[in-house]
Amino acid sequence: MIRIALCDDDKNDMLLLHREIVNWYQENNIAQSISVSEFSDSSYLAREIKAGSSFDIFFLDVEMPKLDGIRLAELIHNSLPAAIIIFSTSHSELAPEGYRSRALRYIPKMKFDSRLSEALEAAQKEYALLETGCLIVPHYSDALKVLYREIIYVRHVLRSTQIVTAHQGIIKDNRGLKEIYGLINDERFIFIERSTFVNLDYVREIRGNEIILRGGDSLPVSRPMLPKVKETIIRMWR
Repeated sequence: MIRIALCDDDKNDMLLLHREIVNWYQENNIAQSISVSEFSDSSYLAREIKAGSSFDIFFLDVEMPKLDGIRLAELIHNSLPAAIIIFSTSHSELAPEGYRSRALRYIPKMKFDSRLSEALEAAQKEYALLETGCLIVPHYSDALKVLYREIIYVRHVLRSTQIVTAHQGIIKDNRGLKEIYGLINDERFIFIERSTFVNLDYVREIRGNEIILRGGDSLPVSRPMLPKVKETIIRMWR
């Protein structure tokens, strides 16, 4: 199921958006079912996210009282780095702020009719890409599916490999670090030292010879790898 959250203090705009989203998914025969939740109070949505609520796609009004859409997007990305965010506003001059917040699309409200369909198509493609990328971890006669977007970093500890995830805890894998890296084969993952590679979606900043993750934890970067790590991070952020 695709979980969609709408946040707009104008309830009429949100009702229109809700109806158009449902219509688009029905008309395009998308295989997955969808769930659409409405939030007229951005602070309430922020509390829900902090409490553990999860959504795949967010439609956020930029201008809202208490907590505006730009700051709400940063909070969302801190908790849900892979979340897809689409901004809407009545003022087009705010668009650059939206894109700096890593929004997938920016829709002026007066152009909903012409822009919404394209934005939903882009969001669906992004969601499908995130959902298909997964690592299968064998465990005796069983197997565990771990989505790439769930993996924060992978490290070699003693004689096993640890896969640190956002919601599935720490998963042990008996395969070598380089083998797992080769299986993932995704440019979002880079080595920061010989025993650790990290998902750049979870990196908040690089400070000295450390990277700071979105949850506040830090990981050391080896000095020989530091220039390449910095170059790759800047390129991916751009």
